[in-house]
Amino acid sequence: MKKLMYLAVFSLAFGFTACGSDDDGSSNCRECSLLGVPISVCDNGDGTIKVSGGGETQTVTLEEGTTYDQYADALCSGTIPFGL
Repeated sequence: MKKLMYLAVFSLAFGFTACGSDDDGSSNCRECSLLGVPISVCDNGDGTIKVSGGGETQTVTLEEGTTYDQYADALCSGTIPFGL
């Protein structure tokens, strides 16, 4: 009977962990300052990026062949104007 109880408890615990969200609370965001304005660049994971700064938030679609890291590096270095 103990074996069945252990199996039931294990199955229940495994079911809750197996069905949990893969999101560990961390996000793929980068913070930087562009001309003294704090900028937040977050990867949405679907080919779009959320850019926030100066009281504005925009969603930008990445061009084919451009990665999140490339875009964030260019934006934070000032080679991509905010809003494009």
